Amino acid sequence: MILHSFVDYYQALEAHGGVSRPGWAKVKVSYALEIDENGGLVDILPLMTNAEGKKKARPREMELPAPVVRTVGEVSNFLWDNASYFVGIDAKGNPEKTKKRFLKAKELHLSLLSEIDDAFAKAICSYFSTWDIASARQNPIVNGHIEELESGANLVFMFREGFPPDKTGIKAAWQHYYDSSPEYENVMRCLVSGELTEAMKTHPPIKGVMGAQSSGATLVSFNAPAYCSYGHEQNINAPVGKYAAFAYTTALNSLLSDREHTKIIGDTTVVYWAEDADTQTQDAFACILDGGDTVSNADLDGFMTAISQGRNANWNGLPVFPDNRFYVLGLSPNAARLSVRFFLQDTFGGIVKHIKEHYDRLEVAADGRGKRGPIPLWALLRETVNPKSSSKAASPQMAGDTLRAILTGGP
Repeated sequence: MILHSFVDYYQALEAHGGVSRPGWAKVKVSYALEIDENGGLVDILPLMTNAEGKKKARPREMELPAPVVRTVGEVSNFLWDNASYFVGIDAKGNPEKTKKRFLKAKELHLSLLSEIDDAFAKAICSYFSTWDIASARQNPIVNGHIEELESGANLVFMFREGFPPDKTGIKAAWQHYYDSSPEYENVMRCLVSGELTEAMKTHPPIKGVMGAQSSGATLVSFNAPAYCSYGHEQNINAPVGKYAAFAYTTALNSLLSDREHTKIIGDTTVVYWAEDADTQTQDAFACILDGGDTVSNADLDGFMTAISQGRNANWNGLPVFPDNRFYVLGLSPNAARLSVRFFLQDTFGGIVKHIKEHYDRLEVAADGRGKRGPIPLWALLRETVNPKSSSKAASPQMAGDTLRAILTGGP
């Protein structure tokens, strides 16, 4: 049910044009390898940008070919990757492994681009055919950016001030490769779509859960014989098709990257969404749960009353519908995997009704000096922390249980 709801959400996002199409992903890239028509390295250019209100520059987000899943062995991304795959250097002191990585990148790019009549494609092929990793560190351009390259930052090719996805032929080559590969050795019925399709052994990583590995963690994972059955390996034990695996991970990663609609409750990262990808419903939920200065207490109470009674109401001038399906998911880190702390689904009106009942039970007669109306969850949890404790965080177990009780009307 969780994966199915994410596939539906992906399709709603796709209809709004707010998510990458199958085979592509939003990738954070820090530097560009600028090359000439002969594949020679011209420069290494920073692509970081300063986000509004942020002092530290951040990598540029670009839509590029979807990242590969790396478990064991060396496997390269297409058109972008780190310096060990594209330049042949890293900071780990393992030249043989680095050489294998560069050769894997070379093999992939030559196989996809060598037959394309495009100057950019030919330049990339020439780069991989002529670049000498043995003398990479002595190259004056590389030598001037050793620290950045060894950091593991993502690189992308640049040619005549353009990037690979700008070229129709290169895009088509990747799309054909993605659609026609990989192994069709595991044709099974997808547990999400119900269709006979290729079941994926591994799924793309989930990034953005607090406390989980920065490289990403998995929501579906079978990594020991004790969890496997009928001779199946890895995620074939719970077959999910290629499209469904891409769709659910893309949808979840999109939610986790949206920090305005992500909450940390104890040790749990909480995401929430409307079935039709309605962002004003997300905005309203965030304000109802946490409080805020965007609306007055009277307006907030009026909105909750209308929605909980099944009546449409406006939020920031846009309509919100109480019958819209709404989902709340809590995830916690568990080594390289993710644990589902809770998954709640109801109409938006049903969830708001429970939150309003919770606020009504907590209502305190005011003395007129304070401006706060309903007591938000964070303020409630803060009062449970021992003032003398070095940690100012509430008990993770209690925090998660309290949120679940509020949203479901439970004890």
